Amino acid sequence: MKGRILPAILIVGLMSLCCLLGPVPRLLFLLLCALAAVYEVWALLCPGDGPVYLGLAEGYVLLSAIIGLHGSALALLALTMGTAQIMLAVAAFTYRPGHGREALRGLALLVYPGCFFGAILFISQLEHWLWPFAAGVLTAWVCDSAALVAGTYFGKHPLNTPVSPHKTWEGVGAGLAAAIPVGLICWAFFGRACELSVLTWMFVCLLLSAWGQVGDLAASLVKRALGVKDFSHLLGPHGGIMDKFDSMVYAIPLAYLLLHGLGAI
Repeated sequence: MKGRILPAILIVGLMSLCCLLGPVPRLLFLLLCALAAVYEVWALLCPGDGPVYLGLAEGYVLLSAIIGLHGSALALLALTMGTAQIMLAVAAFTYRPGHGREALRGLALLVYPGCFFGAILFISQLEHWLWPFAAGVLTAWVCDSAALVAGTYFGKHPLNTPVSPHKTWEGVGAGLAAAIPVGLICWAFFGRACELSVLTWMFVCLLLSAWGQVGDLAASLVKRALGVKDFSHLLGPHGGIMDKFDSMVYAIPLAYLLLHGLGAI
């Protein structure tokens, strides 16, 4: 359990520091994470296909960073993120062992994680980046930790055994419950500035918790289809970059879209 929670704390702490240092350190940190994540997926999916696929995918991430510096096209963000996340969510709940490796190959390399990190790079350069980042990162981290603890000690009912045999409904419930105090924290820090009620913040964080857990399950789907436990060993025994960002890449874009839709940003 410490192997998952402690590295997550370090990642969140480092990201918070870079974010607070300004837009350039924030962009550079996220860009390095994005490039590393794309490399992890490429190394799994295309080990014998040369650097062509890697170059295309990395180019997509760099293009997203450039677009992020000029911040625009909210409708495009909603369309691409919605399509990508729904496709992976449906795949996660319909997956059967032995199927889908080839179909997931193109989807994973072009969309996962390139599109997700592209959206985060985009959001990181907008004027009101802090609220969706804080809500998405804090919700994903706290809810993942709560789900892990509850699933480890109290989990008896598997959520989706073919995709992730260790995830349980008890863990899901704990993750959703943990969204309530996160909503209170967000309201305490940002409530006056964005004029959202405490109930609205709790509702937003509840949705982020649910969607972040779907993101975690989608990552498990990709790894299960490829027959690996972690995306890479870039962080040693703690896995790779995508293993730490799998929930956040779902939660942060949704947080921005929800807060924008509610008129907070």
